[in-house]
Amino acid sequence: MATHQRPADRSDERGGAQRRTIHAAAIAQFSAHGFAATSMAEIANAAGMSRPALYQYFRNKRDIFASAFVAIFEDHVDCALQALHSDGTTEQRLEGLLQRFEGDLWELMAASEHSEEIMSARTADTTEEIQRVIARLRSGVATFLAEAHPGRSQAAKDRRAVWAEILEFSPKGFKYDTPSVADFRRRLTALARGVAADIDA
Repeated sequence: MATHQRPADRSDERGGAQRRTIHAAAIAQFSAHGFAATSMAEIANAAGMSRPALYQYFRNKRDIFASAFVAIFEDHVDCALQALHSDGTTEQRLEGLLQRFEGDLWELMAASEHSEEIMSARTADTTEEIQRVIARLRSGVATFLAEAHPGRSQAAKDRRAVWAEILEFSPKGFKYDTPSVADFRRRLTALARGVAADIDA
């Protein structure tokens, strides 16, 4: 799998903090102006650094975009898994999963008039890395479902597989009519309630 290597080794804590600063600046610029209209100079200025300093961390604008895009998914998966494995009822934990991942991402994208351009700017490498992140989310959901509805029988495995599919794919259908953030979150709440009721039955 291709990875986005940096021109310089900045794996220390300060380098990580700088990359996070650049990510935040780049995301703000891409959201405000779109991918094509955003320049390296604008990202550097928003991050409070010079263009030469920016090139110490990233090769070009597409490299920044890819890194920031994957980092967004990493952060949302972290928050979703934390909510899923926190204390609470099955419904509360499933809603936490859905709202922190699907709901928060939808709100982030809905805030930008350039969301379609931003999504289309993803490369094959970026998509592959995001799939790796999503695999971590699927694994966390599978662990949760195995604990919520244990059993080694084929029937138990089949039920868990159906719940996992519903939790993953239903939110995609919820976006079909481009709902408001509030409406999308309401649909996620209903989904969590329905799946939780079936699990707890």
